[in-house]
Amino acid sequence: MSERYSMVRVEDVEAEPSEISGTDHVGLVEELGCTEMRPKVWYLSPGDALSHHRQTEQEEFYYVLSGPGRIRIDGELMDVEEGTAIRIPPETPRQVLNDTEGEHVWLIVGAPPVEGDGRPAYDE
Repeated sequence: MSERYSMVRVEDVEAEPSEISGTDHVGLVEELGCTEMRPKVWYLSPGDALSHHRQTEQEEFYYVLSGPGRIRIDGELMDVEEGTAIRIPPETPRQVLNDTEGEHVWLIVGAPPVEGDGRPAYDE
């Protein structure tokens, strides 16, 4: 890996299921040597959903690579066209889900790179 940059073909990295939702994703933190962000590519098959959550410190960047995607932000469920980018601040509840017939693919990047920063969407 170069000291000036790093590069990886996402399709060359093995997808693994999320420990929380079971949804397949490719984590790129280690593959790219990221220190200031946490990028992942998520593959949502019909019926898949990421956890309904918010963050403590991380803002997150969401980008629909193929879709359209579906996302719930602060209680509002919306369709998101392929090629659309969304920034969500830490405290805003969010959930990416697939209640359609086709696969959705999202690039999601959190920063700063705080592991385990997610928490339930609403306090109980």
